[in-house]
Amino acid sequence: MDRILMILEVSRKQDYIFASKKLRENAARSGEIAYVTDSVFFRAAAGELYSPEQNLVYTGGGHTVLQFDDRETATRFARAVTSVAMTRFDGMEIFVKQMPYKAERTPGENLMALTAALEEKKALRKSSFRRLSVGVEALDPVTYQPKLAEEEDAPQRPELLQAPEGWEFPTQFQELAGADNFIAVVHVDGNAMGKRVQDLYGERTASWDDCRASLQRFSSGIQADFERAFSETVDTLISGLELTPPILPIRPVILAGDDVCFVTAGRIGLESARVFLEHLTALKNAEDGQPYAACAGVALVHQKFPFHQAYDLAEELCGSAKKFGAELNPAGRVSAMDWHIEFGQLKDSLSQIREDYQTEQIFPSESGDARTGKRGQMELRPVVVTAPEEVSMEKTGGVRTYRFFRGLCQAMRGEYGNTARGKIKDLRTAFKQGEVETRFFLRDQEVTRLLDHAFTARYQTWGEQAEQYRKLLDGQQELAKGPFEKINGTMRCLFFDAIEMIDHCDFLKEVEA
Repeated sequence: MDRILMILEVSRKQDYIFASKKLRENAARSGEIAYVTDSVFFRAAAGELYSPEQNLVYTGGGHTVLQFDDRETATRFARAVTSVAMTRFDGMEIFVKQMPYKAERTPGENLMALTAALEEKKALRKSSFRRLSVGVEALDPVTYQPKLAEEEDAPQRPELLQAPEGWEFPTQFQELAGADNFIAVVHVDGNAMGKRVQDLYGERTASWDDCRASLQRFSSGIQADFERAFSETVDTLISGLELTPPILPIRPVILAGDDVCFVTAGRIGLESARVFLEHLTALKNAEDGQPYAACAGVALVHQKFPFHQAYDLAEELCGSAKKFGAELNPAGRVSAMDWHIEFGQLKDSLSQIREDYQTEQIFPSESGDARTGKRGQMELRPVVVTAPEEVSMEKTGGVRTYRFFRGLCQAMRGEYGNTARGKIKDLRTAFKQGEVETRFFLRDQEVTRLLDHAFTARYQTWGEQAEQYRKLLDGQQELAKGPFEKINGTMRCLFFDAIEMIDHCDFLKEVEA
């Protein structure tokens, strides 16, 4: 039997989602993307041309793969759904690509060829579908985009996820911002998902029907599990922060398979990302039986900061975390996090931002020659959130972990009342100058005891501390006690991250197991 494969994808998703300046509208537009790639919409738009049992291969992440018995039916279906989508969702851009199934290829090879053909079409920006101006328009008060003057109010729009009973998701950024007026934009992306999909393609003898069924179960499992991780994160925040209803300090913006974005109050952004990753890594996909791992980027910005730019930064921070995690474990088993708090003008890229975190001091190389040395880094980020026991943490130096950051941040905050806040904050200037100036500052201000907190943050249980004291007494090691430490070839400050975030980060009462 002849078979025509088709892939339908919403392009430039971020441009569509963030066309509005309202948080509720952003979430609604994300729900619209999920809706137009779902069977419910296909049945409504194409009628008898579509049957999920006969036509659906799998859906997820803003695109859907389908099959048809002939090209004519496939083309009629594409015309029907794109016409309705463009009419109903102004500004949405959709790409459709179809190609015949080739029997000499495996199911996986056919699907990879289909995806490659779509990417080639997108690169040329050829034959995408979107509605253009007809000249009789009014200004939409929400999106500030033109709309038909006679256009009726849009029908009820799909919700991404329902809030827990008795609670409501915030609709405005102002509802999230606290006294410091900061919000946190969190972007999460699953690790090694492409590799897991390819593993499902099976051997060359695997049948198309088996491959199709497996992909459907896998993709639907991903959607359900990532939504579950978010719902459990909300529940943890409610109990851990002892919140009172009805407005939650968090709202989902994108829940498209393993592609997730949510916005929180600035002070709980890091904890929310940490809790989400921990809940997610406790789950396994029912189809391949493998646990999840993911990385997160958190951009902490003023509530009036352009949201699209904040999202782009969060996405870049997530990429930085994924790169760090892959260095520790190429199989993608490490869940890591990176973040940035924006106090002023945003640079063009994360690499330019991190240049500002370099020390003025040039640390000598291993040979002791300062001429071949390099500057240190004040930040420890990215950091590991979760990792299997078999993954070596040697490259983290034992401190490039969220656990260390949290412990040190709490310890330094505990100094309030014992040490002047100004002295703690002024340490940031000393860190920038380097280790020599930092040690001089600590002695001059008579606060060298602050260095002790690095030990208790690294070894937080009595058992861990006792083991280190035993090694110290046995002469197996010396007690490290300095503001900087060489980690994987780079001198890094142990304290800067904690002091930078000390007044912008709240922690839950209970640490998730």
